[in-house]
Amino acid sequence: MTATADLLNAIDELHTHAARFIDESFRLIVEGETLGGAVNAGIRRVADLATELGIGAPTLLISGESADAADLAGTIYDGEPWRLILGKAQLAECMRARDDETTLLFFTVEGFHQWLARTDPFLYPMGNEPDLAEPTTVRVHGLLEGFGGPLLWVLPPEGDVPAVVAAKLPDLSEVHGLIHINAVKPLRVCPDAYALTWGNLPAAEAEPLIRLSACVLSACLVQELRRVDDRYEVTLRGTKRLSLPLFDDGQTVTCETLHGLIEAVRWVYEERPETRLRLVMDRLSIDIEPGQSLLSGAEKYLAAALQQARDSYAFVILERKDAYHKEVRELMKDMKSQADLYAAKVRDLVNSLTRDVLGILVFIGFSFIGKFDQKNLQALLKSAELALLVKVLAGYLVLSFILQLSSQWRDAKLAFDESKTWLDVLQHYSSQADKRDRFLEPIGKRRQTLFVAMWITAAIYGALALATWNLPFIVELLLAQ
Repeated sequence: MTATADLLNAIDELHTHAARFIDESFRLIVEGETLGGAVNAGIRRVADLATELGIGAPTLLISGESADAADLAGTIYDGEPWRLILGKAQLAECMRARDDETTLLFFTVEGFHQWLARTDPFLYPMGNEPDLAEPTTVRVHGLLEGFGGPLLWVLPPEGDVPAVVAAKLPDLSEVHGLIHINAVKPLRVCPDAYALTWGNLPAAEAEPLIRLSACVLSACLVQELRRVDDRYEVTLRGTKRLSLPLFDDGQTVTCETLHGLIEAVRWVYEERPETRLRLVMDRLSIDIEPGQSLLSGAEKYLAAALQQARDSYAFVILERKDAYHKEVRELMKDMKSQADLYAAKVRDLVNSLTRDVLGILVFIGFSFIGKFDQKNLQALLKSAELALLVKVLAGYLVLSFILQLSSQWRDAKLAFDESKTWLDVLQHYSSQADKRDRFLEPIGKRRQTLFVAMWITAAIYGALALATWNLPFIVELLLAQ
């Protein structure tokens, strides 16, 4: 028998003398009322074996004061209360099954179950709690046969590494792309983290983990997941719209229900998940009874709902294909009208600029053509009337541009926002990628062209207004050359 097994057995023996046995994720706390005899021997044996394994001696407290296990050889502390604290991280590292995993160790099946009872599968891990979305192995002393899934393995302390088959479940981003999360705290639905696909699942030791796995998998089959206080509620939008609890307190889940949920999640997320989820929800929303939780309803009705969804899927896809092409045609028409709108606005800006430039040139031509006489021209340039007139013209140019810019920009923004709103309302068959690739990106280039044209027009109008304002000075400067 190895030193690790000896240590586990020694802790088992000490457990029989303890008043409290607290088996946490990364430490063990054992407390007793009185020292003496077998208790002293048990504590010393645990300390000696821990030192032999190189995992560090446990911390011993006697009547709240730190003590050394070697001092228990005598009877000086007999009758006093004690506490032993053993860090489990180094011992768990000796039992790693994979190079890139987090390894946990529990000295009893009850401690493992208590840890599962405190685990919320939807919350991100806090503090030093392990992240089950990464490879994790849980070693449980007293477990006879292992079980687990693609990421989470539950094994005896010296169990062999299992042959795990890929679960082919959706990843976190795929699930969150389909369901809506509504909660103050950040939540995640990660089926790979809790999926159970191999091992001795019918064993009683697996029941609490099967329940957590079923909760996560059933949350993959809803349209909305909400956290209300410490409870989870879901929304189904099928033939009927239902709001119901995700699970019942103390509910047990059979292996058959778990396998059915895994099969349903695989099928829904295999392709066209929005369509497939809607087909499953159409039947499930009718069958689930008032006051029933989703997990209870799935246990009774999911198999029939999944079979009906599979039977209807081929026909629905054919219907959706025609509707999809029709919707895409409407999308392209709307895109073309938007493109024409931006092109027309760019042309309007160019036409307005050309008109104003031409008007200023005509004015200058008619103002100076009859004043080619040097004396008359000098008098005109120094006149207060011309100074006032060029300032009025410069103000007209600025006002003209401001009115054009504000009206064109506001009109373009409203038209774009209205189009996006109608796209969201009418988009039933085309994907978000279609909307982005066929509408938003082409229109984005048109919008960018309009904005560039506005900046160029603004610069030309500014230069023209400045030149008009200083027209007498510019003319005198040109004549001096």
